[in-house]
Amino acid sequence: MAKIAGEGGVPQAAPDRRAMMKNLLKTAVVGVTVAAATFALAQPALANSFSRNVGDGTVAYDDGGDRFCAAAFNTEGARWVRVKLVPISRPGPSPEITDRNNYYGHSGNTCTTALATAYEDTRYRADITSYWGERGTTVTHSPTYFYS
Repeated sequence: MAKIAGEGGVPQAAPDRRAMMKNLLKTAVVGVTVAAATFALAQPALANSFSRNVGDGTVAYDDGGDRFCAAAFNTEGARWVRVKLVPISRPGPSPEITDRNNYYGHSGNTCTTALATAYEDTRYRADITSYWGERGTTVTHSPTYFYS
C-alpha cells in the first residue's frame, strides 16, 4: 500500500480504490432508492371524473372540462334529477342544477361549469334528489364525494 504525507509530515495510507468505489456505489444506490420512493409515494392530483346512475337519471363530473352534469332518463313519464354541489374542504362555488326529461319538454342534460372557478382539489359533496312521476315520490340519494 502506498504511503502519502499527511498533516505534519506523518505518513498515512493512501485511500483504497476498492473501498472508495464501494462507498460511491452505496451512495448511488441510496440516492436512486430515495428518488424512486419519492415518485412512488408522491400524492397524485386528487381531482377525478365519474358518472353515477341514481335510478331516475345520471350525474357525472368531467374533471378535464370542469363540467358537472345531471340527466333525467327519458322513459316512463315525468322525471327530474336535482344536484346541489357543496364545497367541503375550502370555500368555493356551490351551484344547484336540475335536469327535467322530455315529459317537461326538455331533452338532453343540464350542466354547469361553475367548478372551473373552484380551487384545484377542493373536496365537494354532491347532494342528489330525483323524482319519477310513476312512483310519485322524491328520492334523496346518498351523497357523492369528489375533488374538483
